[in-house]
Amino acid sequence: MRLLQADGAAVALTIGLAEAYFVAFALAAGLSQVESSLIATVPVLIGALIHGVTPWGVRFTRSLRRWVWICAALQATALLALSVCSLDGTASAPMVYLLVSLYWAAGFCTGPPWQTWVPTLIPKLIATHFWTKRSRTVQALLGIGLLSGLILEWGRRSGQVLDAFAIVFFCGFIARGASAFFLARHSEPQPKLATENPLPSLQLIRQDLLGDQSVRALLVYMLAVVLATNVSAAFITPYMLTELHFNYTQLMCAFAVTFAAKVIALPGVGRLAKRYGPGVPLWLGGIGIIPTATLYLLSDSFWWILSLQFCVGLAWACWETATFLLVFDVIPSARRTSVMTVYNIVQSVAVVSGSLIGAAILAGMEMGRTGFAAVFIATGAMRLMTLFLLAGIEPRRFKLRQTFDLYLQTLGISLGDGSMDIPQFTERSEPSGARLKQDEPR
Repeated sequence: MRLLQADGAAVALTIGLAEAYFVAFALAAGLSQVESSLIATVPVLIGALIHGVTPWGVRFTRSLRRWVWICAALQATALLALSVCSLDGTASAPMVYLLVSLYWAAGFCTGPPWQTWVPTLIPKLIATHFWTKRSRTVQALLGIGLLSGLILEWGRRSGQVLDAFAIVFFCGFIARGASAFFLARHSEPQPKLATENPLPSLQLIRQDLLGDQSVRALLVYMLAVVLATNVSAAFITPYMLTELHFNYTQLMCAFAVTFAAKVIALPGVGRLAKRYGPGVPLWLGGIGIIPTATLYLLSDSFWWILSLQFCVGLAWACWETATFLLVFDVIPSARRTSVMTVYNIVQSVAVVSGSLIGAAILAGMEMGRTGFAAVFIATGAMRLMTLFLLAGIEPRRFKLRQTFDLYLQTLGISLGDGSMDIPQFTERSEPSGARLKQDEPR
Protein backbone atom coordinates (compact mmCIF):
# COMPACT_ATOMS: atom_id res chain seq x y z
CA MET A 1 0.00 0.00 0.00
CA ARG A 2 2.94 2.34 0.62
CA LEU A 3 4.19 1.58 -2.89
CA LEU A 4 0.72 2.37 -4.28
CA GLN A 5 0.74 5.70 -2.44
CA ALA A 6 4.21 6.51 -3.81
CA ASP A 7 3.21 5.50 -7.34
CA GLY A 8 0.06 7.65 -7.14
CA ALA A 9 2.11 10.62 -5.94
CA ALA A 10 4.62 10.22 -8.79
CA VAL A 11 1.89 9.90 -11.42
CA ALA A 12 0.15 12.97 -10.00
CA LEU A 13 3.37 14.96 -10.26
CA THR A 14 3.70 13.82 -13.87
CA ILE A 15 0.21 15.05 -14.72
CA GLY A 16 0.70 18.36 -12.92
CA LEU A 17 4.15 18.95 -14.34
CA ALA A 18 3.55 17.98 -17.95
CA GLU A 19 0.17 16.63 -19.02
CA ALA A 20 -1.78 19.64 -17.74
CA TYR A 21 0.26 21.95 -19.99
CA PHE A 22 0.19 20.12 -23.33
CA VAL A 23 -2.27 22.62 -24.83
CA ALA A 24 -0.32 25.60 -23.49
CA PHE A 25 2.87 24.10 -24.94
CA ALA A 26 1.24 23.74 -28.36
CA LEU A 27 0.20 27.40 -28.29
CA ALA A 28 3.73 28.44 -27.28
CA ALA A 29 5.18 26.31 -30.10
CA GLY A 30 3.17 28.29 -32.66
CA LEU A 31 0.17 26.03 -33.32
CA SER A 32 -3.21 27.66 -33.96
CA GLN A 33 -5.99 27.79 -31.36
CA VAL A 34 -7.87 24.89 -32.94
CA GLU A 35 -4.70 22.80 -33.48
CA SER A 36 -3.63 23.45 -29.90
CA SER A 37 -7.06 22.62 -28.48
CA LEU A 38 -7.23 19.33 -30.39
CA ILE A 39 -3.88 18.34 -28.82
CA ALA A 40 -6.02 17.54 -25.77
CA THR A 41 -8.19 15.06 -27.65
CA VAL A 42 -6.93 13.72 -31.02
CA PRO A 43 -3.78 12.10 -29.54
CA VAL A 44 -6.06 10.57 -26.92
CA LEU A 45 -7.96 8.71 -29.64
CA ILE A 46 -4.74 7.64 -31.38
CA GLY A 47 -3.34 6.40 -28.09
CA ALA A 48 -6.55 4.52 -27.28
CA LEU A 49 -6.53 2.74 -30.63
CA ILE A 50 -2.92 1.69 -30.11
CA HIS A 51 -3.67 0.44 -26.61
CA GLY A 52 -6.06 -2.11 -28.11
CA VAL A 53 -3.03 -4.44 -28.12
CA THR A 54 -2.98 -4.44 -24.30
CA PRO A 55 -4.69 -7.83 -23.70
CA TRP A 56 -2.26 -9.49 -26.14
CA GLY A 57 0.68 -7.65 -24.57
CA VAL A 58 -0.31 -8.88 -21.12
CA ARG A 59 -0.55 -12.43 -22.46
CA PHE A 60 2.88 -12.07 -24.09
CA THR A 61 4.62 -10.80 -20.94
CA ARG A 62 2.59 -13.23 -18.77
CA SER A 63 2.41 -10.62 -16.03
CA LEU A 64 0.08 -7.68 -15.38
CA ARG A 65 2.73 -6.04 -13.22
CA ARG A 66 5.49 -6.37 -15.80
CA TRP A 67 3.32 -4.95 -18.62
CA VAL A 68 2.24 -1.99 -16.49
CA TRP A 69 5.72 -0.86 -15.43
CA ILE A 70 7.16 -1.29 -18.95
CA CYS A 71 4.42 0.94 -20.39
CA ALA A 72 4.94 3.47 -17.59
CA ALA A 73 8.64 3.63 -18.52
CA LEU A 74 7.69 4.15 -22.18
CA GLN A 75 5.41 7.02 -21.16
CA ALA A 76 8.34 8.61 -19.32
CA THR A 77 10.41 8.29 -22.50
CA ALA A 78 7.79 10.25 -24.46
CA LEU A 79 8.11 13.13 -21.97
CA LEU A 80 11.90 13.05 -22.36
CA ALA A 81 11.48 13.34 -26.13
CA LEU A 82 9.12 16.31 -25.69
CA SER A 83 11.74 17.97 -23.50
CA VAL A 84 14.40 17.51 -26.19
CA CYS A 85 12.06 18.91 -28.89
CA SER A 86 11.34 21.97 -26.74
CA LEU A 87 15.03 22.54 -26.16
CA ASP A 88 16.24 22.29 -29.76
CA GLY A 89 13.21 24.06 -31.33
CA THR A 90 11.90 21.12 -33.40
CA ALA A 91 8.43 21.19 -31.82
CA SER A 92 6.45 21.21 -35.07
CA ALA A 93 2.76 20.25 -35.16
CA PRO A 94 3.39 16.69 -36.50
CA MET A 95 6.13 16.07 -33.93
CA VAL A 96 4.00 17.36 -31.04
CA TYR A 97 1.03 15.24 -32.11
CA LEU A 98 3.28 12.17 -32.51
CA LEU A 99 4.92 12.41 -29.09
CA VAL A 100 1.73 13.30 -27.23
CA SER A 101 0.02 10.34 -28.95
CA LEU A 102 2.86 8.07 -27.77
CA TYR A 103 2.43 9.47 -24.26
CA TRP A 104 -1.29 8.68 -24.26
CA ALA A 105 -0.84 5.26 -25.85
CA ALA A 106 1.61 4.19 -23.15
CA GLY A 107 -0.62 5.65 -20.45
CA PHE A 108 -3.71 3.86 -21.74
CA CYS A 109 -1.80 0.58 -21.93
CA THR A 110 -1.16 0.76 -18.18
CA GLY A 111 -4.81 1.41 -17.30
CA PRO A 112 -6.84 -1.82 -17.75
CA PRO A 113 -4.10 -4.16 -16.42
CA TRP A 114 -3.58 -1.84 -13.45
CA GLN A 115 -7.33 -1.90 -12.72
CA THR A 116 -7.24 -5.70 -12.78
CA TRP A 117 -4.04 -6.24 -10.82
CA VAL A 118 -4.00 -3.55 -8.11
CA PRO A 119 -7.35 -4.41 -6.44
CA THR A 120 -5.91 -7.86 -5.65
CA LEU A 121 -3.40 -6.08 -3.37
CA ILE A 122 -6.02 -4.31 -1.21
CA PRO A 123 -8.36 -6.17 1.21
CA LYS A 124 -12.00 -5.39 0.39
CA LEU A 125 -12.82 -4.33 3.96
CA ILE A 126 -10.52 -1.31 3.72
CA ALA A 127 -10.71 -0.70 -0.04
CA THR A 128 -13.01 2.35 0.04
CA HIS A 129 -10.99 3.99 2.82
CA PHE A 130 -7.68 3.26 1.10
CA TRP A 131 -8.69 4.50 -2.35
CA THR A 132 -10.20 7.68 -0.90
CA LYS A 133 -7.01 8.35 1.06
CA ARG A 134 -4.87 7.63 -1.99
CA SER A 135 -7.04 9.90 -4.15
CA ARG A 136 -6.50 12.68 -1.65
CA THR A 137 -2.74 12.21 -1.89
CA VAL A 138 -2.95 12.15 -5.69
CA GLN A 139 -4.95 15.39 -5.84
CA ALA A 140 -2.56 17.12 -3.41
CA LEU A 141 0.47 16.15 -5.51
CA LEU A 142 -1.33 17.25 -8.67
CA GLY A 143 -1.59 20.70 -7.14
CA ILE A 144 2.10 20.68 -6.26
CA GLY A 145 2.97 19.57 -9.79
CA LEU A 146 1.01 22.48 -11.20
CA LEU A 147 3.51 24.82 -9.56
CA SER A 148 5.52 24.20 -12.71
CA GLY A 149 3.43 27.09 -14.01
CA LEU A 150 5.86 29.35 -12.13
CA ILE A 151 8.68 28.01 -14.30
CA LEU A 152 6.59 28.66 -17.42
CA GLU A 153 5.83 32.20 -16.28
CA TRP A 154 9.54 32.80 -15.78
CA GLY A 155 10.15 31.53 -19.31
CA ARG A 156 7.45 33.83 -20.73
CA ARG A 157 8.86 36.91 -19.05
CA SER A 158 12.44 36.12 -20.01
CA GLY A 159 11.57 35.23 -23.61
CA GLN A 160 12.63 31.58 -23.12
CA VAL A 161 9.25 29.90 -22.85
CA LEU A 162 10.22 26.80 -24.86
CA ASP A 163 13.26 26.30 -22.63
CA ALA A 164 10.92 26.50 -19.64
CA PHE A 165 8.70 23.81 -21.17
CA ALA A 166 11.82 21.66 -21.69
CA ILE A 167 12.57 21.89 -17.96
CA VAL A 168 8.96 21.07 -17.03
CA PHE A 169 8.79 18.04 -19.34
CA PHE A 170 12.14 16.75 -18.06
CA CYS A 171 10.83 16.93 -14.48
CA GLY A 172 7.75 15.01 -15.68
CA PHE A 173 10.09 12.37 -17.14
CA ILE A 174 11.80 11.97 -13.75
CA ALA A 175 8.46 11.65 -11.95
CA ARG A 176 7.02 9.05 -14.33
CA GLY A 177 10.31 7.15 -14.26
CA ALA A 178 10.02 6.99 -10.47
CA SER A 179 6.46 5.71 -10.86
CA ALA A 180 7.68 2.90 -13.13
CA PHE A 181 10.27 1.98 -10.48
CA PHE A 182 7.60 1.78 -7.75
CA LEU A 183 5.35 -0.34 -9.96
CA ALA A 184 8.18 -2.77 -10.71
CA ARG A 185 8.68 -3.37 -6.96
CA HIS A 186 5.09 -4.53 -6.35
CA SER A 187 4.04 -8.12 -5.78
CA GLU A 188 1.54 -9.95 -7.98
CA PRO A 189 -0.61 -12.22 -5.76
CA GLN A 190 -2.75 -13.57 -8.61
CA PRO A 191 -0.40 -14.05 -11.62
CA LYS A 192 -2.96 -16.23 -13.41
CA LEU A 193 -5.09 -13.13 -14.11
CA ALA A 194 -2.57 -12.22 -16.82
CA THR A 195 -3.50 -15.27 -18.88
CA GLU A 196 -7.08 -15.86 -17.73
CA ASN A 197 -8.46 -12.54 -18.97
CA PRO A 198 -10.41 -13.16 -22.21
CA LEU A 199 -9.17 -11.40 -25.32
CA PRO A 200 -11.43 -8.69 -26.80
CA SER A 201 -14.05 -10.14 -29.14
CA LEU A 202 -17.59 -9.55 -30.34
CA GLN A 203 -18.74 -12.18 -27.85
CA LEU A 204 -17.06 -10.26 -25.03
CA ILE A 205 -18.76 -7.04 -26.11
CA ARG A 206 -22.16 -8.74 -26.28
CA GLN A 207 -21.75 -10.56 -22.99
CA ASP A 208 -19.96 -8.08 -20.73
CA LEU A 209 -20.65 -4.67 -22.26
CA LEU A 210 -24.10 -5.10 -23.77
CA GLY A 211 -25.51 -8.20 -22.07
CA ASP A 212 -24.96 -7.16 -18.44
CA GLN A 213 -27.45 -4.45 -17.45
CA SER A 214 -25.29 -3.22 -14.56
CA VAL A 215 -22.19 -2.74 -16.70
CA ARG A 216 -24.10 -1.39 -19.70
CA ALA A 217 -26.04 1.24 -17.76
CA LEU A 218 -22.96 2.54 -15.96
CA LEU A 219 -20.64 2.66 -18.99
CA VAL A 220 -23.22 4.24 -21.30
CA TYR A 221 -23.82 7.00 -18.76
CA MET A 222 -20.06 7.54 -18.29
CA LEU A 223 -19.59 7.76 -22.07
CA ALA A 224 -22.38 10.31 -22.36
CA VAL A 225 -20.75 12.49 -19.70
CA VAL A 226 -17.36 12.17 -21.41
CA LEU A 227 -18.86 13.22 -24.76
CA ALA A 228 -20.72 16.19 -23.30
CA THR A 229 -17.81 17.37 -21.17
CA ASN A 230 -15.26 17.31 -23.97
CA VAL A 231 -17.29 19.65 -26.13
CA SER A 232 -15.73 22.39 -24.00
CA ALA A 233 -12.90 20.76 -22.00
CA ALA A 234 -10.23 21.20 -24.68
CA PHE A 235 -11.08 24.89 -25.07
CA ILE A 236 -10.89 26.04 -21.44
CA THR A 237 -7.12 26.67 -21.55
CA PRO A 238 -7.21 28.63 -24.87
CA TYR A 239 -10.16 30.63 -23.49
CA MET A 240 -8.21 31.63 -20.39
CA LEU A 241 -5.01 32.42 -22.28
CA THR A 242 -6.44 34.23 -25.32
CA GLU A 243 -9.76 35.73 -24.18
CA LEU A 244 -9.20 36.33 -20.47
CA HIS A 245 -5.49 37.08 -21.07
CA PHE A 246 -4.31 35.00 -18.12
CA ASN A 247 -0.59 34.57 -17.66
CA TYR A 248 0.89 31.18 -16.75
CA THR A 249 0.78 31.96 -13.03
CA GLN A 250 -2.95 32.70 -13.18
CA LEU A 251 -3.52 29.59 -15.30
CA MET A 252 -1.61 27.54 -12.73
CA CYS A 253 -3.72 28.98 -9.91
CA ALA A 254 -6.94 28.13 -11.76
CA PHE A 255 -5.83 24.52 -12.18
CA ALA A 256 -4.49 24.28 -8.63
CA VAL A 257 -7.74 25.49 -7.05
CA THR A 258 -9.61 22.66 -8.78
CA PHE A 259 -7.27 20.05 -7.35
CA ALA A 260 -7.33 21.71 -3.91
CA ALA A 261 -11.12 21.44 -3.94
CA LYS A 262 -10.84 17.73 -4.72
CA VAL A 263 -8.41 17.22 -1.83
CA ILE A 264 -10.81 18.98 0.53
CA ALA A 265 -13.87 17.10 -0.75
CA LEU A 266 -12.51 13.56 -1.01
CA PRO A 267 -12.67 12.56 2.69
CA GLY A 268 -16.31 13.60 2.85
CA VAL A 269 -17.08 11.92 -0.46
CA GLY A 270 -15.43 8.72 0.75
CA ARG A 271 -17.47 8.71 3.97
CA LEU A 272 -20.63 9.37 1.96
CA ALA A 273 -19.90 6.48 -0.41
CA LYS A 274 -19.05 4.14 2.47
CA ARG A 275 -22.27 4.91 4.34
CA TYR A 276 -24.80 5.19 1.51
CA GLY A 277 -23.04 3.57 -1.42
CA PRO A 278 -21.56 5.28 -4.51
CA GLY A 279 -24.95 6.33 -5.89
CA VAL A 280 -25.27 9.43 -3.70
CA PRO A 281 -21.95 11.05 -4.76
CA LEU A 282 -22.71 9.95 -8.34
CA TRP A 283 -25.89 12.03 -8.33
CA LEU A 284 -24.26 14.97 -6.57
CA GLY A 285 -21.42 15.01 -9.09
CA GLY A 286 -23.66 14.34 -12.09
CA ILE A 287 -25.84 17.34 -11.25
CA GLY A 288 -22.94 19.54 -10.13
CA ILE A 289 -20.98 19.33 -13.40
CA ILE A 290 -23.90 20.51 -15.55
CA PRO A 291 -23.64 24.33 -15.26
CA THR A 292 -19.91 24.75 -14.67
CA ALA A 293 -18.78 25.53 -18.23
CA THR A 294 -21.59 28.01 -18.86
CA LEU A 295 -20.74 29.91 -15.68
CA TYR A 296 -17.39 30.96 -17.20
CA LEU A 297 -19.35 33.49 -19.23
CA LEU A 298 -20.72 35.42 -16.25
CA SER A 299 -17.52 37.30 -15.44
CA ASP A 300 -13.92 37.80 -16.57
CA SER A 301 -12.77 38.38 -13.00
CA PHE A 302 -9.83 36.24 -11.96
CA TRP A 303 -11.41 35.73 -8.53
CA TRP A 304 -14.67 34.59 -10.12
CA ILE A 305 -12.79 32.03 -12.20
CA LEU A 306 -11.00 30.77 -9.09
CA SER A 307 -14.32 30.43 -7.23
CA LEU A 308 -15.82 28.59 -10.18
CA GLN A 309 -12.81 26.26 -10.44
CA PHE A 310 -13.27 25.39 -6.78
CA CYS A 311 -16.88 24.37 -7.41
CA VAL A 312 -15.74 22.39 -10.47
CA GLY A 313 -13.33 20.46 -8.24
CA LEU A 314 -16.05 19.62 -5.72
CA ALA A 315 -18.39 18.30 -8.41
CA TRP A 316 -15.75 16.20 -10.16
CA ALA A 317 -14.50 14.78 -6.85
CA CYS A 318 -17.97 13.31 -6.31
CA TRP A 319 -18.35 12.03 -9.87
CA GLU A 320 -14.88 10.54 -10.29
CA THR A 321 -14.87 8.80 -6.90
CA ALA A 322 -18.29 7.25 -7.51
CA THR A 323 -17.51 5.97 -11.01
CA PHE A 324 -14.08 4.68 -9.89
CA LEU A 325 -15.69 2.59 -7.14
CA LEU A 326 -18.50 1.39 -9.39
CA VAL A 327 -16.11 0.11 -12.07
CA PHE A 328 -14.49 -2.13 -9.46
CA ASP A 329 -17.91 -3.11 -8.15
CA VAL A 330 -19.79 -4.15 -11.29
CA ILE A 331 -17.00 -5.57 -13.51
CA PRO A 332 -15.45 -8.87 -12.30
CA SER A 333 -11.67 -8.81 -12.07
CA ALA A 334 -11.37 -11.82 -14.41
CA ARG A 335 -12.78 -9.75 -17.28
CA ARG A 336 -11.76 -6.25 -16.25
CA THR A 337 -8.65 -5.89 -18.46
CA SER A 338 -10.46 -6.73 -21.71
CA VAL A 339 -13.69 -4.90 -20.82
CA MET A 340 -11.86 -1.71 -19.85
CA THR A 341 -9.63 -1.92 -22.93
CA VAL A 342 -12.71 -1.90 -25.16
CA TYR A 343 -14.30 0.81 -23.02
CA ASN A 344 -11.21 3.04 -23.19
CA ILE A 345 -11.23 2.87 -26.98
CA VAL A 346 -14.91 3.81 -27.12
CA GLN A 347 -14.34 6.50 -24.49
CA SER A 348 -11.56 8.03 -26.57
CA VAL A 349 -13.87 8.15 -29.57
CA ALA A 350 -16.30 10.04 -27.33
CA VAL A 351 -13.53 12.41 -26.21
CA VAL A 352 -12.51 13.24 -29.78
CA SER A 353 -16.13 13.43 -30.97
CA GLY A 354 -16.91 15.93 -28.22
CA SER A 355 -13.88 18.06 -29.04
CA LEU A 356 -14.70 17.99 -32.77
CA ILE A 357 -18.22 19.17 -31.98
CA GLY A 358 -16.71 22.02 -30.00
CA ALA A 359 -14.18 22.79 -32.75
CA ALA A 360 -16.95 22.81 -35.37
CA ILE A 361 -19.00 25.25 -33.28
CA LEU A 362 -15.95 27.45 -32.71
CA ALA A 363 -14.99 27.39 -36.41
CA GLY A 364 -18.57 28.03 -37.54
CA MET A 365 -19.00 31.03 -35.25
CA GLU A 366 -17.01 34.20 -35.04
CA MET A 367 -13.63 33.35 -33.53
CA GLY A 368 -13.42 34.91 -30.11
CA ARG A 369 -15.82 35.42 -27.23
CA THR A 370 -18.94 34.57 -29.27
CA GLY A 371 -17.55 31.23 -30.38
CA PHE A 372 -16.45 30.24 -26.88
CA ALA A 373 -19.87 31.23 -25.51
CA ALA A 374 -21.58 28.96 -28.03
CA VAL A 375 -19.29 26.06 -27.06
CA PHE A 376 -19.92 26.52 -23.33
CA ILE A 377 -23.70 26.75 -23.77
CA ALA A 378 -23.72 23.64 -26.00
CA THR A 379 -21.79 21.56 -23.46
CA GLY A 380 -24.12 22.69 -20.68
CA ALA A 381 -27.15 21.55 -22.66
CA MET A 382 -25.57 18.17 -23.44
CA ARG A 383 -24.55 17.63 -19.82
CA LEU A 384 -28.13 18.33 -18.79
CA MET A 385 -29.34 15.58 -21.12
CA THR A 386 -27.13 13.02 -19.36
CA LEU A 387 -29.48 13.22 -16.36
CA PHE A 388 -31.94 11.07 -18.30
CA LEU A 389 -29.33 8.29 -18.35
CA LEU A 390 -28.37 8.91 -14.73
CA ALA A 391 -32.02 8.55 -13.72
CA GLY A 392 -31.92 4.97 -14.98
CA ILE A 393 -29.00 4.02 -12.74
CA GLU A 394 -29.43 3.03 -9.12
CA PRO A 395 -26.32 1.26 -7.82
CA ARG A 396 -26.52 -1.29 -5.05
CA ARG A 397 -26.58 0.17 -1.53
CA PHE A 398 -28.04 3.44 -2.85
CA LYS A 399 -30.67 4.12 -0.21
CA LEU A 400 -32.04 7.41 -1.51
CA ARG A 401 -34.73 5.69 -3.59
CA GLN A 402 -35.99 3.68 -0.63
CA THR A 403 -36.01 6.82 1.51
CA PHE A 404 -38.00 8.65 -1.16
CA ASP A 405 -40.54 5.82 -1.38
CA LEU A 406 -40.96 5.85 2.40
CA TYR A 407 -41.50 9.61 2.34
CA LEU A 408 -44.22 9.26 -0.29
CA GLN A 409 -45.91 6.55 1.75
CA THR A 410 -46.01 8.82 4.80
CA LEU A 411 -47.88 11.34 2.66
CA GLY A 412 -50.35 8.67 1.59
CA ILE A 413 -49.02 8.54 -1.97
CA SER A 414 -48.63 5.13 -3.58
CA LEU A 415 -46.38 4.28 -6.49
CA GLY A 416 -49.09 1.94 -7.76
CA ASP A 417 -48.00 -1.21 -9.55
CA GLY A 418 -44.34 -0.23 -9.61
CA SER A 419 -44.36 0.77 -13.26
CA MET A 420 -42.44 3.92 -12.34
CA ASP A 421 -39.60 2.05 -10.62
CA ILE A 422 -36.13 2.97 -11.77
CA PRO A 423 -34.08 0.03 -13.12
CA GLN A 424 -31.59 -1.13 -10.51
CA PHE A 425 -28.16 -2.67 -10.62
CA THR A 426 -28.61 -6.33 -9.77
CA GLU A 427 -26.33 -8.79 -8.06
CA ARG A 428 -24.24 -10.85 -10.42
CA SER A 429 -25.13 -14.51 -10.99
CA GLU A 430 -22.25 -15.98 -8.99
CA PRO A 431 -22.78 -16.47 -5.23
CA SER A 432 -21.58 -13.58 -3.10
CA GLY A 433 -19.08 -15.79 -1.32
CA ALA A 434 -17.52 -16.83 -4.63
CA ARG A 435 -17.31 -13.24 -5.77
CA LEU A 436 -15.57 -12.21 -2.55
CA LYS A 437 -13.16 -15.10 -2.78
CA GLN A 438 -12.39 -14.27 -6.40
CA ASP A 439 -11.59 -10.62 -5.75
CA GLU A 440 -9.72 -10.86 -2.44
CA PRO A 441 -5.95 -11.31 -2.44
CA ARG A 442 -4.64 -14.73 -1.53
